[in-house]
Amino acid sequence: MCEVWEAMNLRFLFAMAVSKCVYYGMRLLGRQASYLPGWFAVKLCPDYLRHIRKAETVICVTGTDGKTTTANLLSDLLAATGRTVANNRIGSNTEFGIATAMTCSVTLSNRCRVDAVVLEVDEHYARIVCPKVRSDYIVITNVLRDSLQRNAHPEYVAGKLAQIDCPHAKLILNADELCSALLLPENPRVYYAIARQEGDGVTPPNRVNDCPDCPRCGAALRYDYVRYAHVGHVHCEKCGLASPAAEWLAMALDGEHHRLTLRHGEETYTLPMLHDSVFNIYNELAAVAVLSEMGLSMDEICAALEATPLTKTRLDQIQVKGVAVVSMMAKSNNSLPVSMVFDYIRRKPGKKAVILALDDLDESKSSERIGWIYDTDYEFLNDESIVQILATGVRCWDHQVRLLLAGVPREKLVCKQDELAAIEQLHCKDLESVYLLHDMSSYSRSVTAMEKIRKVLEGAL
Repeated sequence: MCEVWEAMNLRFLFAMAVSKCVYYGMRLLGRQASYLPGWFAVKLCPDYLRHIRKAETVICVTGTDGKTTTANLLSDLLAATGRTVANNRIGSNTEFGIATAMTCSVTLSNRCRVDAVVLEVDEHYARIVCPKVRSDYIVITNVLRDSLQRNAHPEYVAGKLAQIDCPHAKLILNADELCSALLLPENPRVYYAIARQEGDGVTPPNRVNDCPDCPRCGAALRYDYVRYAHVGHVHCEKCGLASPAAEWLAMALDGEHHRLTLRHGEETYTLPMLHDSVFNIYNELAAVAVLSEMGLSMDEICAALEATPLTKTRLDQIQVKGVAVVSMMAKSNNSLPVSMVFDYIRRKPGKKAVILALDDLDESKSSERIGWIYDTDYEFLNDESIVQILATGVRCWDHQVRLLLAGVPREKLVCKQDELAAIEQLHCKDLESVYLLHDMSSYSRSVTAMEKIRKVLEGAL
C-alpha cells in the first residue's frame, strides 16, 4: 500500500511540476493559460484534484445562469475582507480549467498558499469536480433553459446536478427557483429569496415556462407571485409542495438609492445593492449567504459590498453629455437571459436606444440553430420608451424579422452586420440612455463599440 501511495505521490508531483511549467511558460508568451496547464495535470495524474492540497474553504458555484457573476463577486468580496483567494475567473470552468486554478493555489511542494478557493463549475462537470475538490459550499444559482444545442432542457441539467456526490457540502440555493431548490435533498442547505415586489405578477410573463407542473405529482403549479420564467413563489394545490422558506430574504429593493433590506431570522439589515436588475440581486444574495455561512459578520460583508463593483465584462456604464451608455452582457443562444435583459431595459425610465450585438457563436462557426431567437421575448422591446433598435452581427436579419414579428415598427429599426457602421446611424436627439447588449466572448468588441457610441454622441449633442 505504501509503495502504491509513493508511486501515486510521485506521479502527482510530476504532474504539478509540468502544469506549473506550462502555466508560467504560457504567461510569458502572453497567453491566458486557463486550460492547458490543467489539461496536462489531469492527463498525467487523473486523480490530480483529489491529491492537491485544499484551502481552508472551497466554494463551488454552478447553475445555468449567474455562476460567473456570483463566483467573481465572491472572489472580490473575500479579497476585500483581506483574505487571499484563488479562482478560475480567467477562463475555463471545466475540470481542466479548475485544475489550473488549483495548481495556482499551491506551492511546488503542495502547500496551499491561499485562504479560500472559489470555483465556477460548468453544470456538466459539477458531479466530477465538487467531490474531488471536497467542496465546503456549493452554490446552485438556478436551473433554467439554456442553449438548446448544449443542454437540451432544464430536466437534463437538473439530472446532471443531481449526480453530485458531496454529502458534507452545504448547499446555497435560490428558494424562488423550484428546479434547483429541490436538488440533493440529503445535503444541508441554506435558501435565499426575494419577497414579493411591486411589478411581480401571478402568471409567468415569458414565452417560455419550463416548470408549469408540480415535479412531485404533475398537477398544475399555482404562483403566489412570479417575476420571470418560473422564478417566484409557487405551490401545488394537490400535493402541498411549495417553494421552501428562505433564511435570507430580501424584503425591500431601493433601486434609486442602491440599497436592499435583508431579513435573516429576527434580524434585518440594510445592504448596498450592486445593481438594480433582479437577476444580479439574486447573485448578490447568494454571495451574502455564503459569506455569512463562512462566519463573516454583516459589518464585514457590508463593507466589502461597498468596496466591490460588479465585473465590467458583465456590466459597465459611462455618461456622455447627460446620456447614460450602458454595456450589458446578454447570453445569446439562450432565450431567457436575453429576455430578462430586454425586460430590464423596458422598465427603465426615459427614451432609450438598444444595440444588439449577440452573435459571437455564429461568427466563430456556422450555425443553423436560430430557434432561441423565437423563444426570446422580443415583444419586451416593443415599447414606446425604446425609440431605436440597432440589430448587428451576422444574424442581424434574423433579429430584424423577429423584431417585426414582435410588432416593433420598421422605422425604429437599423439592420447592419457591422456594429460600428450601425452605431453611426444612432438617433441621438432626446436620448436619455443607450444600451449595448453584447455576447459572452465579445467584451473586447463592446469596448470598441462603447468608444464609438461616445464619439457619435459627442458629435451630435
